[in-house]
Amino acid sequence: MPTARNSASVPLRPADFNIASLDDEVRVDRLCQELLQDFHRYLLEVLAVHPLQAGILRRGGDYFLRDFVIDSLRANIFTVTAAQVRGFAGNWYIQRALEPNASELADLLAGIAAFYRFSTEHGWINHARMTAIVECCADAEFYRERIESFHQLAGNDYPAWCRRCPVP
Repeated sequence: MPTARNSASVPLRPADFNIASLDDEVRVDRLCQELLQDFHRYLLEVLAVHPLQAGILRRGGDYFLRDFVIDSLRANIFTVTAAQVRGFAGNWYIQRALEPNASELADLLAGIAAFYRFSTEHGWINHARMTAIVECCADAEFYRERIESFHQLAGNDYPAWCRRCPVP
């Protein structure tokens, strides 16, 4: 099984992904890129995922981790909660995507779930956290409804729409 590593070939430690400054954010983004390469190799070599599907899963993990967790939340990727995943999928993604749609979101959520399974396999997060995240990623009907309701917003509906699924 591949072991994720940083540029110094030292075993990964979740604390290496803490962000307290802009320099940390840049460093963590680079570490995350390397980790995502290991994730992709794991999908291909260990799980024997078809290359196209492995790329889709990696992209989902990449978008969530680098654009949302690191860039927007400025949080450690290994302390993510199911509530944050729900806020990403049910609010943040919908507001930022040019044309939010359930199919694209399903691919992103599959990548998120796969990444956190990979993280559990390597001991970086516990099983309970992974299970909660995976269950949150599986709530397709909720996210479909959120996208539809976003497209139907009128007048002053936006604040209430945001409150129904906040970004923690």
